[in-house]
Amino acid sequence: DLLGHWGSVRESPRSDEGGGVRKLADSAKSADTNMKLDAAEELDPVEEVKNAPPLDCNLEGLSIRSSKADDDEYMGAKIMLKKVKEKLDSAKKRHRSSLRLSQWERYQFHDSYDELQKGHVARIKEINRRHMEFVSKGLQPPQNQVVTGIDRVHWKDLTMEQFVEKYQKPEIPVIITGLTDDWKANDNWKVEELFSGKYRNCRLKVGEDDEGYSIRVKLKYFLNYMMHQKDDSPMYLFDCSFDEHDRESELLLDYKVPSYFAEDLFNLISEKRRPPYRWFLIGPKRSGTSAHIDPLGTSAWNALVYGRKRWIMTKPGTRKRQVKGYALRKKGEDGEASTYFSYHVPRILKDEAEKKVRDMGIREVIQEPGEVIYVPGGWYHAVLNLTHTIAVTQNFCARAQFLKIWRHVRKGRKKMALKWLKALKEKYPDLAEAALKCNEDDGWKMKEASKKKSKKKKKKKRKCSDSSDSEERRERRRRRNYDPNAEFHASRAVPSSSYQSGGGGRR
Repeated sequence: DLLGHWGSVRESPRSDEGGGVRKLADSAKSADTNMKLDAAEELDPVEEVKNAPPLDCNLEGLSIRSSKADDDEYMGAKIMLKKVKEKLDSAKKRHRSSLRLSQWERYQFHDSYDELQKGHVARIKEINRRHMEFVSKGLQPPQNQVVTGIDRVHWKDLTMEQFVEKYQKPEIPVIITGLTDDWKANDNWKVEELFSGKYRNCRLKVGEDDEGYSIRVKLKYFLNYMMHQKDDSPMYLFDCSFDEHDRESELLLDYKVPSYFAEDLFNLISEKRRPPYRWFLIGPKRSGTSAHIDPLGTSAWNALVYGRKRWIMTKPGTRKRQVKGYALRKKGEDGEASTYFSYHVPRILKDEAEKKVRDMGIREVIQEPGEVIYVPGGWYHAVLNLTHTIAVTQNFCARAQFLKIWRHVRKGRKKMALKWLKALKEKYPDLAEAALKCNEDDGWKMKEASKKKSKKKKKKKRKCSDSSDSEERRERRRRRNYDPNAEFHASRAVPSSSYQSGGGGRR
């Protein structure tokens, strides 16, 4: 039975103190027995798991309300308030101007979402259970499968050196448990607490308009919208500038960067110069992000404080069209996360299953509350919020990926690259030397800003100099700018005094 172990799979998010590695009931089984779980017994990635439990099982222990919250006008409301609807409708029009408001619910996912997802959630959990069976025995999980799982390790069972050698250098994703156990965010970021006087009136980013300007709404409005919306792909609070404001910046005190990701070479650059790298996230159920690669080749970590997320990743080098499933989309389907996971991902998995060699390296996992997932640079990844979620994420540049990221920065952020190289020469001369050698090997020439300034100065000096050919240059310029009709226009020109008189003259 495919779900024979379902009862043991449904564990509380923090009960796995053994590093996420399941202890097998029969430890006497040999490695040969485990190796029978090969590609021949692979789960069908297309067919939904029969008798899968309702998706509501993922909400166990995640009470979104409290007696304290019921007293609040916005949190305790049983429907979306009129004022909130007006504010969010305005935000929707700006965020997706091509859609009418009625089209935000055209797929009716709020009715079919649980049925669409529950089979996939059960399948993904079973895949990861099998994956950890191999890892617990020190065996390599079966290769050439359509979908594989992701290692789950408790931080007590993973030293910094092991993380670097096993995951960071080979660029392999991993989930680390137990890192958020002592965070203040576990209490301060509960939905009812976010309604407190400290944050309720903070205006946070929920999207961008067609011109790239941020769309912001008050947190109390967004949370009321989150509780009662029926959108197929809801607005997603994704704020990267919360640390720039006095009140919102207190969110920084509620969490700390895990030691595995503390090294960030971009810290050598000023906050103004470096691209956005830190986000506070509140995702309503059915919201998410479609397949993408993080900017400049950076890696990322995502800590989930509340709720559950579904992740799908593909290994570096996979083609964009293949990951996004452009050829598999039907007419009228958009590229939003809920559509991608509900319609496009099953088709992508079916297409991959029909190949003899599976070249996408697809990995799927369900992220539980309190878990931190590491996403190496270059991996395409998409995320779907199975429930309402609250999280924090950061991008960073580690020493292990320096040269890879340097190639992206020198091409995409030329001014930033110059500043970064200067700072590296002072702080990490070995990395600066490696960057210069990389430029030399690749035949890449960096243009110094100082050279441009010197050219301008030389031009100015040449322009002001009284050289022997200056008179000849002036004559050429006079001929080039000569207008044969200038005298005719001058004779018909209106006297300047008439412009200053009344009657609508030009000013």
